Amino acid sequence: MALAEPGQRRAGYSRTVGILKVLLPLTALTLLSLVFLLARTVDPTQAISNAEIDVEDRARDPRLSGARFAGVTEDGAALTIVAETARSDPGATMRLEVTGLDLQLEGRDGETMHAQAQDGIIDRGRGSFELGGGLEVTVSPGYRLATERLDGLLDSTRVRAPGAVEGAAPAGTIQAGNMEMRADSTDGAGYVLVFGGGVRLNYLPESQGAP
Repeated sequence: MALAEPGQRRAGYSRTVGILKVLLPLTALTLLSLVFLLARTVDPTQAISNAEIDVEDRARDPRLSGARFAGVTEDGAALTIVAETARSDPGATMRLEVTGLDLQLEGRDGETMHAQAQDGIIDRGRGSFELGGGLEVTVSPGYRLATERLDGLLDSTRVRAPGAVEGAAPAGTIQAGNMEMRADSTDGAGYVLVFGGGVRLNYLPESQGAP
């Protein structure tokens, strides 16, 4: 069998390289054209029909789910606020509008306050929070109260219900025009729960056992 001469092999190699130099750029241009033809702008109104979120609404009104705010006050209490959703105020970046709130305040000596609310505001610029929409409040040692609003500070233990408060007390039931939980200023240790605005305490003694 006759073998190709070196010159012939080099000529064939050069022709192959020349063909590839033409074909490869043409192939790249064809693929790039297909990319541009197939690409299209995402239309939020064309969201998947069974999607669990409203894409158009999220694009127009961005918000954070499962937000959590935690810190320690100047007097050593641990404050935690968990919200189902949080949305920044367009007019104040440090102000958040929140829903589905759960507040937990725990003092240095074990005192606790737990509150649940439908909605509220956390203003980090002013260092304050507001809870509203019908609250259930539990305060140690044995208070289970209902009120419409709670105001408080993020950097010190001071939580206030400016409106009517009613519910169960350790020894009965209580009704008051307002309520405040704050650090005890007399000795700086512990916390006090103060009721005001016409307090009515219905004392219910424990039932006596049979002799």
